[in-house]
Amino acid sequence: MGLFNLDIEFECDNICLSVGDLLIDNVSSRIGVLVKRDRRISIEDDDIYVWMIYWSKETVGDLIVYGTDLQESSLAALEEEGLKISIIIDYYELIKRK
Repeated sequence: MGLFNLDIEFECDNICLSVGDLLIDNVSSRIGVLVKRDRRISIEDDDIYVWMIYWSKETVGDLIVYGTDLQESSLAALEEEGLKISIIIDYYELIKRK
């Protein structure tokens, strides 16, 4: 395992995701809210964790969020390790809930 892999692993271990945290997609400028963490059983790998995220309908500038009329298309499941790596490489910006 190279030094780069150890750095990514270390950084992933130091990211703590919680329900209510916000994500800003730095490509589309949409806002996501972490709403639920699910454990998925994988035969090939260790068990994995998946975050359910509600994404805004429009961009940050519009601030139009579905609210109580959430549609299935606004809900996305992202694997936790992939999400953390996306935060590390600045694809998503993480804003912690206070």
